[in-house]
Amino acid sequence: MPQHKFTIQRVINVVLICALIILLFFQFFRQNTKVVYIDSAKLFEGFAMTKEMKRVGEKEFNSRKSALDSLYSFLQNPSVTAVQKEQLMEDFIRKKDEFEKFNQSYPQEQTSKIWSRIKSYTSEFSKDKKYQLVIGSDNQQMVLFADEKIDVTDELLTYLNKKYEGI
Repeated sequence: MPQHKFTIQRVINVVLICALIILLFFQFFRQNTKVVYIDSAKLFEGFAMTKEMKRVGEKEFNSRKSALDSLYSFLQNPSVTAVQKEQLMEDFIRKKDEFEKFNQSYPQEQTSKIWSRIKSYTSEFSKDKKYQLVIGSDNQQMVLFADEKIDVTDELLTYLNKKYEGI
């Protein structure tokens, strides 16, 4: 019987050692999970493409507004005949509608394009850094707590801008 007790003890020890090794193995991989967060608003505003699209949009906005203002100014001229005024008014209304549509659609279209590019570059960045999860937050409203050590906003922003500029 003592031999049998010794064998049972050995089996129990082997099972416990295996369980401990498995536990340590899972603990090791769990600790190596790389989760980081970024400030989405800061990333979007600092991205070179955002700045470029904003400049292009402002230039187009100013050009359209200037044309509209000139047309309106010409409409106010007392030397314009009633027939000319009617034609100019139709032009003015059409251009004003186009201007308003531009003001509504341009920011939405460009924002969509910018976020698409940011997501693409972030995917590459995450693979390079071996990040398993990148959480975006707007001024940390969605993330209730995050250690500053895992905030990679500035690092990702540098990567995005270099990638966008072809560096």
